[in-house]
Amino acid sequence: METTNTKLVSMVPRTENVRQDVLEIAYRRFAEIGFKKVTIDEIAAELGISKKTVYKFFSSKEEILREVVLGRMNVLLEMFEEIQTMKDTSVNKIEAISEIVGTHINEQWQRILTEVRLNAPNLFREIDAIIQKQLALGWQKLFVDGQKSGWIRKDIDPVVFTTAYIGVVRELMKTDFLSKHSLTESEVPKQVFRMFTEGVLTEKGRKR
Repeated sequence: METTNTKLVSMVPRTENVRQDVLEIAYRRFAEIGFKKVTIDEIAAELGISKKTVYKFFSSKEEILREVVLGRMNVLLEMFEEIQTMKDTSVNKIEAISEIVGTHINEQWQRILTEVRLNAPNLFREIDAIIQKQLALGWQKLFVDGQKSGWIRKDIDPVVFTTAYIGVVRELMKTDFLSKHSLTESEVPKQVFRMFTEGVLTEKGRKR
């Protein structure tokens, strides 16, 4: 028979889960209604805990925003570094990174970045520096490696390719586009990558 003490213990959320749950709810709420409109009380209420419990893990809503954004960025960087160390062609690595970037730069993430830019400019500059120095430059290095090894045309500028690809994917990852065309977040970056690398013309089309 289960004792009263056992029941009480089972009702108490584990510490490591509470912190992560706060971050996940905050991420979704910041994207849905905006950073300023979200309150600590709302986050706590959705988790079924007190505001005091949230403050055990985070000193402010600004700290939550910072943890939300940098946490997502770190996950992206870890996957990026893992791909870079793979024993594979640069083209396959670029394609793998393209899919990861595509699925992470979705509409929800874009809204979060907008909130960061408007409400935490210093954090936004920090994130932008990470994207430029660790992601964009790393991707461009793979592109150059592909050119040197003969997998990629040398008359294509790596910066132009990277900027154009990310720009197109970001536009197509918007929720309304995905729903109207019955596409998933994983399908979009793959299709765009094929168009960028293989073109849209068949052999017959190229010989016109």
